[in-house]
Amino acid sequence: MMFSFRIGDAVFEGALAGQAGARRLLLRDSDCGVALVERGDGAAMVRVDGVEFAVYLAGSDDRRFVHIDGEVYDVAVLDPLFVHAHKGGVSAGLVARAPMPGSVVALPVAEGCAVRAGDTLVIIESMKLEVAIKAERDGTVRQVHCAVGRTFEKGAVLVTLADAGGG
Repeated sequence: MMFSFRIGDAVFEGALAGQAGARRLLLRDSDCGVALVERGDGAAMVRVDGVEFAVYLAGSDDRRFVHIDGEVYDVAVLDPLFVHAHKGGVSAGLVARAPMPGSVVALPVAEGCAVRAGDTLVIIESMKLEVAIKAERDGTVRQVHCAVGRTFEKGAVLVTLADAGGG
């Protein structure tokens, strides 16, 4: 089965074949062997074509924050119905939701601020990892639904943007 996933700002389409521990990731122009062994407390080993990486994971099965060599990557498996329904849609990317429960560490935006795709909207802490939640598109901050020091649950709306047309 084909699926879409996002790493940072890039979206990929692919499929997994094989059994756990011996899977192949099939992408449009390539394929590679992949394995993930979770060791608990967020620690894991990822093997890609025989090369192993120590990583730390936070989040859920559909959205994980992967910490590798001092960098944090936002990796999300995208719901196929959502991808199809929002292809090129004007409302896509206007709501920044919490990918996991946590607390707000910093809030570099305020209502009325203009933001560009990739700008940090809010910095959260969850499972001892600080994660920047970034704007998926250009827009203006319509509403901030959180405050520094406040906690939230997975899926909570943190920031809402207005699109270029004011929606």
